[in-house]
Amino acid sequence: MGDIESALLAVDPEQLSNEEAYGLHGMVRLRIENARGPADIFMRPTARSFFRKLHARWPYMGYFLRLAPVTEDSPFDNMVDLSLFLSLCLCHCDSLEYCESIHGIGLRFEPSQLSQILVDVQGRAAELAQALNFSPETIAQRDALITRSVDSFFASGIRSHRNTKKRQ
Repeated sequence: MGDIESALLAVDPEQLSNEEAYGLHGMVRLRIENARGPADIFMRPTARSFFRKLHARWPYMGYFLRLAPVTEDSPFDNMVDLSLFLSLCLCHCDSLEYCESIHGIGLRFEPSQLSQILVDVQGRAAELAQALNFSPETIAQRDALITRSVDSFFASGIRSHRNTKKRQ
């Protein structure tokens, strides 16, 4: 795993002017070298540790990361952006079961733990937006975007799984 400080230097609210931070709202795309899928982020103990430290150092990812609701037909980059965001959140779940097969992906986790980290991510995004004097409406829109994006990810996965089962 890489160096957290060098990875975050470009998006650290303490290092950016308000104008720079404002311009990066919802625009940052994070990519992980050699990660072939979400499990490479949230299932490996070293990766989980790294991303927990990353979140502790950069709890504002909900403000910066590029997110959009997805469907099965969404552009690949949108799926990657949202998968990465959720993978970072899933690193905080203590108990995860993950499996891949030709029929799809299975994932079990404690929903309350994912909910807790999402509340923190949304709260930190709102905190930074408020410090930059965003309107309450803009903060609420970002909060709703995060929620819609996460909901769409799971709904898309369920629909995709159902479609795969029907083709068998």
